[in-house]
Amino acid sequence: MSFIEFETWRIKPEYQQQHDDMIRQWFHFVQTHQQELFPEWKSIRYFQEVDRDGHPTGTYIMLFEFHSLEGHHAYKERRKDWSGPYAEYKKVDPYQFFDLDTVTTDYWQPREQALWTEFPPPPAAGD
Repeated sequence: MSFIEFETWRIKPEYQQQHDDMIRQWFHFVQTHQQELFPEWKSIRYFQEVDRDGHPTGTYIMLFEFHSLEGHHAYKERRKDWSGPYAEYKKVDPYQFFDLDTVTTDYWQPREQALWTEFPPPPAAGD
């Protein structure tokens, strides 16, 4: 069963561009090194929180999906001191641009997945 780490943050004032550039570098690094450094990861997703009218709130969200709870813990243990190949990973860690007082981390596990529903896309205009 998947295990989800859900992290939120706000960016330090005046660092929007550096943050955005580092996020892109971070994704590139993770995608390039997934097999060797992040085999426990099932997916990563990145969001900006908005209000119901689509206006940004200033909060960003990263959703890390691990293959299992055990995989999450194994990864965190292996990376805990940023040694070995994780020293290079630390260089693209975007935390330097986060307002650390705003960082939150929550953990979720899927429930009743047999009940989950994916809906088909709406028909194209003119169909």
